[in-house]
Amino acid sequence: MEDVAGKLLPVLQALLPGFLATVVFYWLADAKKPAQFEQVIQALICTASIKFIVDVIAGVALWAGQWHSFGAWTTNVATTWSLALAIILGLSLAYLSQHDLLYKLARRVGLTSRASVGEWRFAFLRFSDRGIVLNLKDGRRLMGYPYAWPAEPENGHFVMQYPTWIVGEDAKPQDGVSFLMVANTDVQWVEFLEPQGKPK
Repeated sequence: MEDVAGKLLPVLQALLPGFLATVVFYWLADAKKPAQFEQVIQALICTASIKFIVDVIAGVALWAGQWHSFGAWTTNVATTWSLALAIILGLSLAYLSQHDLLYKLARRVGLTSRASVGEWRFAFLRFSDRGIVLNLKDGRRLMGYPYAWPAEPENGHFVMQYPTWIVGEDAKPQDGVSFLMVANTDVQWVEFLEPQGKPK
């Protein structure tokens, strides 16, 4: 048993940066977690990328060491660089995903028509400066600014800022109410209004 643990521990230590990067990404990103096998593949890809960068840093450090010594390059130094790069990679991927930057570039050059997040989340991120109207299943309509919205179209809640009920052609603000939470299961569809400039 000790022999198996002794052989398995270095493998786990080598894979740790990739798993750490994916954990940080899925903690922060508004993305669905894939199946476990796919997560392992993603962690392996991140591990290989991080190892390549650490090897480059080691080469540069050893080359620069000809003129100025920063200390010995040890396995602890390499591990520290690996873990730091894993966190940076996870944070960077979450930022790129949240702001749709890579997919925006890919759409511009015609590689895809997709967004980094699903259509539901993309619409709310793309039109975050606009008010919306929630058309409820019982026929009522609620206008306001989405302070928060569900991650998925099937469940969750809307947190509406400056809630205003629309009755016929009239708007009836909710006096004394700053926010109103509405279950997504009560919403039939969502209208995005023209930009008006969000109230302060």
